[in-house]
Amino acid sequence: MAAQGGSQDTDAVSVGWVGSLHGTSGEIRVRVFSDVPHRFNEGETLCCNGQPFRIAASTRQRANQVILKLDGVNSPAEARELVGQWLTAPPESAPQLPEGEYFHFQLLGLRVITEDQEELGRVTEIIQTGSNDVYLVSGEQGELLVPAIGQVVRRVDLDEGVMMVKLMDGMR
Repeated sequence: MAAQGGSQDTDAVSVGWVGSLHGTSGEIRVRVFSDVPHRFNEGETLCCNGQPFRIAASTRQRANQVILKLDGVNSPAEARELVGQWLTAPPESAPQLPEGEYFHFQLLGLRVITEDQEELGRVTEIIQTGSNDVYLVSGEQGELLVPAIGQVVRRVDLDEGVMMVKLMDGMR
């Protein structure tokens, strides 16, 4: 699935997008942007617009979709206010990854430069292709697809907010 832009709280991790209502009791249909297995389990807490919501019930529809019933959201009118919003989790709830691996939320928004210090733009979307991710880099010169492979992505520095790449022939 493609990960997309952020949340209201810049420190929070965007984990799901509320796409639509479901049913008559305030349930919501959520597109999942998280690989954390328990993220949408009953009893877990997620935030929407900075407000915490405990998950009262959860039904997995597909690998990337779940139906949630949130405590305090008891009608379609109340649920409608959440449609089109990100569900977020605190950054400390993300598990530790091995060195050199990153969560999508960490890569989105990074400045992308070449080894010659040429500004290419920022990572605006991450597309999962099966074999490797592909970063959509948007800048003044348009959009560029950058494969997430070691031959191309030379360095990622989260503290500096920079991804350094080496463009292969034919990538422009």
